[in-house]
Amino acid sequence: MSEVKTQPVKGRLVEDIDAEGTQPGDFDLSGDPVGGLWYNCPCGCGSQGFLAIRPAASPSWEWNGNREAPTLTPSVHHVGHWHGFLTDGVWRSC
Repeated sequence: MSEVKTQPVKGRLVEDIDAEGTQPGDFDLSGDPVGGLWYNCPCGCGSQGFLAIRPAASPSWEWNGNREAPTLTPSVHHVGHWHGFLTDGVWRSC
């Protein structure tokens, strides 16, 4: 496990979240129209998560529609690893 990050982490839109070379905070938008966001946990633990984009069933997140610098609400809680916000493409811890 790498060092746990608590400072802001700039996310990057990647084509494949499972590709070699992805970094903490990288994300992949899935579906057309976009139905969710796969992400590498911004804390640096190496785990991944998925956030459903509304109007999906609960739990789901509002998305501002910006592919390069997304904002999601409410906060993202990657249980046991990280809790914070993705705002304008930057992951910020609570």
